[in-house]
Amino acid sequence: MKLYTHKLSPYSAKVRIALDEKGVAFDEAALPIRRTGILEKPAELLAVNPRGQVPTLLDGDVRLYDSTVILEYLEERHPEPPLYPRGVAARARARRREDFGDWMLGGCVAGLLAETYRKPDPDTRDAARLAAAAAAVAEAYDRLEAELDGREHLCGAFGAADIACAVAVTIAAFYGTPPGDAHPKLRAWLGRVSRRPSIVREVASMSEALKALPD
Repeated sequence: MKLYTHKLSPYSAKVRIALDEKGVAFDEAALPIRRTGILEKPAELLAVNPRGQVPTLLDGDVRLYDSTVILEYLEERHPEPPLYPRGVAARARARRREDFGDWMLGGCVAGLLAETYRKPDPDTRDAARLAAAAAAVAEAYDRLEAELDGREHLCGAFGAADIACAVAVTIAAFYGTPPGDAHPKLRAWLGRVSRRPSIVREVASMSEALKALPD
């Protein structure tokens, strides 16, 4: 099993955490990056993925891209431990909450990163755009706070929805917008999931990659 990634791709992080949780060995092809994006895309990646994006998974004759598609494949290929609940309705709710985490990454968190990660010099940042992105993140936190009412995890046991949302919330928190006093359930949940070995390892790996990133 081969996984094309880059070390700071949140969607790649989502797949790496899932593979770690399932104990599945894989060969990682981490593409070189700068703050502006991937520096070079190999021909093999472009041949199997018309989007030229990471993560892209190669497993025998199987060629997959999109983190959600990959997680669903891993769940069928390696069903234990499960990352999705049993039952049609429960799995549908899990997919909805996983999609919410992906929406956060592609939406409000991406806006936050555009004014922080992309602009390491604070003097170059647009304060109004940064405030708008932080407000959008806070609104997403409101929704997660409601989803967590009475739950330790988003869908019963730890699973794909928690992974997707944990990646989004962790990145937002790192770049200055953590859950605050208005989100006590979300803060408690983040504390729980952040102690999982898979997430501890992923956060450490991404932190090291960020330190090594060329300016």
